This record gives sequence, structure tokens and C-alpha cells, in this order.
Amino acid sequence: MTIKTPKSVLTFIETCTNLQQLKQIHAKSIISSLSYTQFIITKIIGSFLSHECLDYAKQVFDQTQEPDGFTYNAMIKAYSSSQTPLVAISIYNGMRARQNSLGDNYTYPFVFKACGSQFAVEKGKEVHGVVVRIGYELDGFLQSSLLNFYMVCGETGNAQKVFDEFGLKDVVFWNALITGYARQGMVLDAFWFFKKMLEVKEVRPNEGTMMGLIAACIESKNLKLGREIHGYMMKGVGLRKGVKLESALINLYVKCGCLDGARKLFDKIPEKNTVVWNSLICGYCQIGCLNEVVELLREMHLSNLKPDRFTISSVVSACAHMGAFNLGNRVHRFAEENGIWDIFIGTALIDMYAKCGFIEAAREVFNQMNEKNVASWNAVLSGYASHGQAESAIELFSEMRESGFRPDSITFLAVLHACAHSGLVENGKWYFDLMVKYYMIPPRVEHYGCMVDLLGRAGLLQEAKVLIKMMAVEPNAMVWGALLSACSIHGNTEIAEWAAHQMFESNAMDAGSYVILANLYASARRFDRVKAVREMMGGKGIFKSRGCSMIEIGDVVHEFVVADKMHPRSEEIYLVLDELSKKLKMAGYVPLLALDEEG
Repeated sequence: MTIKTPKSVLTFIETCTNLQQLKQIHAKSIISSLSYTQFIITKIIGSFLSHECLDYAKQVFDQTQEPDGFTYNAMIKAYSSSQTPLVAISIYNGMRARQNSLGDNYTYPFVFKACGSQFAVEKGKEVHGVVVRIGYELDGFLQSSLLNFYMVCGETGNAQKVFDEFGLKDVVFWNALITGYARQGMVLDAFWFFKKMLEVKEVRPNEGTMMGLIAACIESKNLKLGREIHGYMMKGVGLRKGVKLESALINLYVKCGCLDGARKLFDKIPEKNTVVWNSLICGYCQIGCLNEVVELLREMHLSNLKPDRFTISSVVSACAHMGAFNLGNRVHRFAEENGIWDIFIGTALIDMYAKCGFIEAAREVFNQMNEKNVASWNAVLSGYASHGQAESAIELFSEMRESGFRPDSITFLAVLHACAHSGLVENGKWYFDLMVKYYMIPPRVEHYGCMVDLLGRAGLLQEAKVLIKMMAVEPNAMVWGALLSACSIHGNTEIAEWAAHQMFESNAMDAGSYVILANLYASARRFDRVKAVREMMGGKGIFKSRGCSMIEIGDVVHEFVVADKMHPRSEEIYLVLDELSKKLKMAGYVPLLALDEEG
């Protein structure tokens, strides 16, 4: 590579195909003293941004003495859509301070986007003031970005004011308001403005309008409004009904529990592609209708369409939730045989095998993955934790750090869970401190719950109580439940009563906590308190949820609840259960029925 003139630099940049080549071009231009002209610097920075190499582009930008407006805009735009949008705001601040530049109408939409993503309301309002002073109130794109910023930050009043004060509103402007109300959960407001939009002859709803309204109906589970929107789409003049909208409508019906509506709409679509099939399959997966998923996969295969990565990962995740090992294993083989694979499928398979009780198979999938991310490591760690294999979890955690992966809050949750179930108190304390002090990860209520469980199981109830008092977040039912369970195990009614009092004060008492407290009193032979707890439960209308279990036989998942007689073979099932009960009694088994010791 020979670089002698500015023109040759530009030629190499335009023909560059990868990041490594681009870095070589940049190095050569520096050596040849050709990287100091503003035009070439702008081109180099733009190329790094197009390769999504923001950090390197930022280094070049920071070394540029006088970046022009185009370069500032490019950097602000790139960072406003990145995982670090605060950098976009910082670059904007630098532009104002360094050059006393006001920017232009291409600057501010992305500054507002960055402010919105960080909920930086005051900064956004300050920038709004600048826009007013320099006279950009008539720029439609800029004003719709401002409206969207206010909506994202929950400032609906200010957003409405921007909308009302703007003159000629196009469909983008209307969409910003309608989808903004929809995202805030104000579905009726969104729908009201949709109807007002229909009254404006110059503006017609487009795909963006309908997608926003459908998303709002899904979030609020408002099937009635969803049907109205569907009706408009059926007769809407000039509205293109593509795959995206049809898939969204199917998802709407599924999420609102109207499976017949979803299936009818699906059956009416003449030419279904993989996206349409996925919308129904994934919808069924999300609500646990695995038997319907099996049938849909069969139909999809008969229509000569193959599932894609999205289908596979969704079905595997549903199998994990339902404990459907046989189906999950078949889908795994299908994916391997057809070359359908990515990091998300691998992670879903790890989770599925672990939740179905096959932790060795989960680890085997993990070991075979050429590419891993933090979620992949977390899936195996969580599997080891739930299987009580603390030593394996700790060993894998060390391996994760040595491989250069940074643990996140979920990683530590899995490790703490493993320590709690294996009684590794000192290890648990060490990992908790590592998370907070070294990795600077603020503990969530789930982390505190694990620590309370860890200390409680070891009988360190006073220490667990002190930890709860020092929590940086409000304890929830999980934390109190862990302490109550520990008190029940160790027979400590004093701390149990303190915990129960705190739960009553914060309305955190749930059915399970009442049962634990009653059992604790029963163990202490304080039957007057057992009666009082039962009366409180009855007075508040609280009942313990009936137990539920599932079993997979021949790709069909059978679900049972306590005293269930709905299954077609329930008589045979109860005969077998009676026989098992007799054998258990003969073997000397006595069930723990502390709650039923009296009355």
C-alpha cells in the first residue's frame, strides 16, 4: 500500500472493505503527513463510524484540532444510537464550548435522541431553549424529535405543547405523538389522536402508525381496541398491509388470549413466509401452548418452509419453560442437521437442558460453542446453581474471568444462588463483596435475597436481619420469605415475628409467607397463633395457590394441579397414587403437615 497524495488516501478509503485495512490506511496517512487536512480527517472518521468502530473514531476525533460541523454531527449521530449516548451529549457540549458553535438542524434531532435515552430532562429542555433562540421551530424533523424526547421522558404535557404549536404536521409528526402516548401506556389518548388524525385529509396513517397502536394494545392487553385497529386496517384506503403488520396483529391476538382470532388471521394470509409462521409459533411459545407449537412446526414443514434461528430459539425457550426435554432435544438435532445455529440458540439450549435436569448436556453444548457471550456463561452457571453443584459453578466463574468476560449482575446472582444452596457462607460473602467493591455492580433485591437465604440456612439469623436493615433497596416478599423459611428451619419465632411485622407494614406478606409463619407457630406448639394467622388469611381473602406439576410424554405436556380431575385418565392416575401412598406408609414415611396439626 503506497500513499503519496491526498487523492490516494481517499481512493484507499473508498475501496476499503474491512476495519483492519482502514486502520492501516490511517497509519500510512499519519506517516505520510496526509492525515492533517480537514477533509481527509472527516473521511477517516466517517469510515470508522460506518464500520461501527466508535471508540477508534472518537480517538481520531479527540486529536483533531478543529473538527467541522459535519464531523460533529456524524459523531453525535453515531453515539446517540450507541450503548453510550452520554458521549453524544458530551460531544455536543464540547462543540458549544470549543467553537461556540450553535450547530444546525442536523445536530439537534440526535442530541434530543441521546437526552431521551438517558432521561436527561433538564439537559433536553436546555437544548430546546437553544433551538427556539436560533429559530428552528419550523423544522418538522427536528420538532418531531423534540416531541419524541418529551414523550420518552414522560413529559406528555410538553410533548403535547410542541405538537399543538407546530403548524403543518405530516404523518411522522402525528406518529411521534400517537406512539409516544402508546409507549406511556396512555392507550385511549393514543387512539383518540389516531381518530383525530383520520379527520385530516392531507395525512394518512402508515405502517408506523399502526405498529405503534398495536404495540400499545398488546402492552395493555386491550383486545377491543385491537379489533378496532384491525377493522380499520381491513378497510383502510392507501394502507399497505405487509408481513410486518400481519405478524403484529397475530401477536396482538395471541398476547390478548384470543388464540382463535390469531389462528383465523393466520389462515387467511395467502402467502405465508417464515416471519408470519414465527409470529404465531412464538406467540404460542410465550403463553406455554407447546402442543400447538408442535402442530404448527409440522404444518410449517409440510408447507416446504424451514424454521429459522428465531423459530428455533423461541421453541427451545418454551421447552425450557415447560420442561419438555424430548421436544427440545429433537429441535436441537433438527437445528444441527440443517445448519441452523447462532449464539442465541446455543444459549437457549443450555438453559433448556439445565432446566430439564440434564446439566451435563447443557455443559456439552456450552463446550461446543465457538462463540460465547456473557449470557452463555450465565446460562451454565445458573444451571449449576439450580442443580446444587456449587464447586462446578465456582470453577466456571473463575474460568469466565480468565477468558476475559466481565461478569454482570446475573452472573453473580447465579454464583450466590449456588453458594446458598451448598452452605458456602464465606464464599458467598466474598463474591458479594467482589461484585460490589471490585466490579462496582449495585446489588439488586435478588442478590440480597440470596445472601439472606445463605446466612439463614447457616443459622446466622441475626446477621441476616442486620443485612436486611442495611439494604440499599426495599426488601420484597422474596427477601422476607427467605428469612421466614430460615426461622422455620431453626425454630426462631422472635426474628420470624419481627420479619412478619415488617411484611405487614410494607404489604409484602403473601400466601406462602403466611403458611411458613403458621407452620413455625405449629412447630412451637403455639396453636393460638396458628389460628390467628389462619383467620388473618381468611379475613384478607388470601389462599395458598394450588400446587401444579407438568410431565412430558411423547411430545405432549400434561399439566396437573392439586385435586385435579380434568385429565381424561384421572381415575387411573389416582389409583396409582393410592398404591404409591400405601407403599410409602409401609416404608415408614410420615408427611409433614404442620399447618394441619390442629383443627
